[in-house]
Amino acid sequence: MAEPWHPGETPEEQAARRAAYQRLVDAARRVGVPLERLARAIEKVARNETETRRFLSDEVYGVPDDLLDDLVRVRLNVLRGRDT
Repeated sequence: MAEPWHPGETPEEQAARRAAYQRLVDAARRVGVPLERLARAIEKVARNETETRRFLSDEVYGVPDDLLDDLVRVRLNVLRGRDT
């Protein structure tokens, strides 16, 4: 299975992602799920994440994608009653 590393990830982030993918592959093999099916599921999750981020950036918050994580984090903290 190809590993879709994201440009700009640190070596630690790459290692964590690689380990997570390996755990998924190992689990799929244990339960007999073909790796092609796992790959399709992971690709679907990635597409959904991209579309969700686009929707939140463009339609909900009106901010560039690179600010979205910080904005959502602040918004969640406000909803929880925290200052930041």
